[in-house]
Amino acid sequence: MALLHPLTPAEVLQQGAQSASWLERYAVADNPATPTEIKQQLTEDSNQIVRAVAIASLN
Repeated sequence: MALLHPLTPAEVLQQGAQSASWLERYAVADNPATPTEIKQQLTEDSNQIVRAVAIASLN
């Protein structure tokens, strides 16, 4: 849940973006406060749902 919160620190979001759990990476991709660089990384994620959310959030 913390990874969805807009006040989550960028360091925590970076860790979540590298998690083995696709749900955590999804939460990071969907968080409006996630830095663009991290969302860019997630556009190449191995999970298609994570990729789609990251791409949509950049548009």
